Amino acid sequence: MKQILKTVWQMDRRNFLLILLLNIGVALTSSISIVLLIPMLDLLEVSIGDSGALGILLQPFAGMNYLERAVAIIAVFIVLMLLRALLNSFATVRQNAYLERYEMGMRKDVYQAIGSASWETLSERSGAELIQLISLQCRQARFCLQWTIGLIASAFSALLQLVIALWMSLPVTIMALVVGASFLFLFRPFLKKSKEYGQKAVEVNRELHRETQNQLSSIKEIRAYGAEDHHRKLFAQISQKYYDISLRTTQLRVIPQLCYSVAAAVLIGIAFVFSVLILDTGTAQLMVLVYIFSRLWPVFSSWQGQLQNIQAYVPAYETVQASICDLTKGQREPQSRDGSVNFTQQITFDKVGFTYKSGSEEVLKDLCFTLPRGSVTALVGPSGAGKSTTADLLLGLLQPTEGRILVDDVALDSQNLGAWRKRIGYIPQEPLILNATIRENLLRFHPEAGEEEMISALKRSLAWPFIEKLPNGLDTVLGDNGVRLSGGERQRIVLARVLMGDPSLIILDEATSALDYESENFIRQTIRSLREDTTVLIIAHRMATIRGADRAIVLLNGRIEEQGSLQELLQKQDSYLTKMVSVE
Repeated sequence: MKQILKTVWQMDRRNFLLILLLNIGVALTSSISIVLLIPMLDLLEVSIGDSGALGILLQPFAGMNYLERAVAIIAVFIVLMLLRALLNSFATVRQNAYLERYEMGMRKDVYQAIGSASWETLSERSGAELIQLISLQCRQARFCLQWTIGLIASAFSALLQLVIALWMSLPVTIMALVVGASFLFLFRPFLKKSKEYGQKAVEVNRELHRETQNQLSSIKEIRAYGAEDHHRKLFAQISQKYYDISLRTTQLRVIPQLCYSVAAAVLIGIAFVFSVLILDTGTAQLMVLVYIFSRLWPVFSSWQGQLQNIQAYVPAYETVQASICDLTKGQREPQSRDGSVNFTQQITFDKVGFTYKSGSEEVLKDLCFTLPRGSVTALVGPSGAGKSTTADLLLGLLQPTEGRILVDDVALDSQNLGAWRKRIGYIPQEPLILNATIRENLLRFHPEAGEEEMISALKRSLAWPFIEKLPNGLDTVLGDNGVRLSGGERQRIVLARVLMGDPSLIILDEATSALDYESENFIRQTIRSLREDTTVLIIAHRMATIRGADRAIVLLNGRIEEQGSLQELLQKQDSYLTKMVSVE
């Protein structure tokens, strides 16, 4: 809780103090209204007892007749109640706005951390985990703060009511304090248990999100294999875990509340007998004491509940903070996205090596090759050879652990990486199609493009003919992963997206491996038509895909095994390309 308060204090101490002052104002007006019960009861000629201190409350009304006193007391009481209602309303609005800003700020921090995280760190986390972090964990962290503020506010309220109770009867109040403090001490183990349940809830929520994403993304295969019952059982098991942990948390909260309720009834009864038989407390004083304790005692109960709620939500807060720290640790994202990178000659891999942080062996070792401006180069090799890692380095998603990547003799680094990415087009094996309109699928990546640019790019990628036939043209919603389109049509939209950026370098990462011959041939011809102004790197397994390339680089076990012109490598006996041809 200390870390939460520290975060809040550093974030917006002015509003935090204002909220506390407003809650203190609510508690103060409420406490004063309780004290007014004494002159009200005296007005009804109910005995207030022998306490001289209570007589002070009657002094402002001395010399008034019955009607004047009644009007004055009622007027003060009404004013206090109105003031309390106004303060309470204002405090509620301010507190809710404060909590919403806190949650929004935390979401922004998480989103920014995700956006600036190194690709290596980001790839270690699932999409479901990151979505859960932004949506659920930030909301639960907000609840943690909400209960913390509530605990502080109720502490001030209890303090004021305690002062009044001590004024009314010191022995009875001390007895209540001793019993209340004892209960808080006895129920300390419940706080530890609440945090344990909170941690389990974080884990179960993560598991639920992960399984939900897995099942929704594979629903076609699940039905195709007739495995619905198995997946239904898996989902039911995780849902049962979620139910169990929620039920245990609720039970943990109910037990102290039950004990406090029973203790409240017993304590009020004892206090009543003790006050009447031993202390000879006046009727008015006794009535006020009973009223105060009927309000003060639930504060002890609420403290227990608030502390347990805070402990239950602390793991969510800690998870968010730890995730932000982990995502931003060692980030090497571009510091600037402005400026430009001149690319008029070639891209050079100068003794580039790469090792993942989580691994001990080098994935790439001593890579030395060039990509001349306007050339088409094929990068081939078996699975696990390091082809996709090479592409990620060229995209700037990963940074070399050894050597340099040069663009016209200028090394890529965090200062120019943002500008370099603007000059790259990337077409992955699985085309990225958002569940949105065609227009949005293009504008998401080129927000300043006009409609003419979109249509021109779609025509160049030969996507326009089938788009014209769609019900709403550019405003047709494509469904999840572009389910309404064929594989070739999806790749043509992705190609149009690439062409809109007028890239200097295009990387095709197995982009045509799942396409039919006609679609693959079209993509190849389109790329060939760009070669005068655009450098192309094709990562492929099939010879048919790279036939139009000028050069080829063969990777084996993270090293360059062969490189040269396509014709030279095809003429070499036992070369990797020769084996590719023989296999096809």
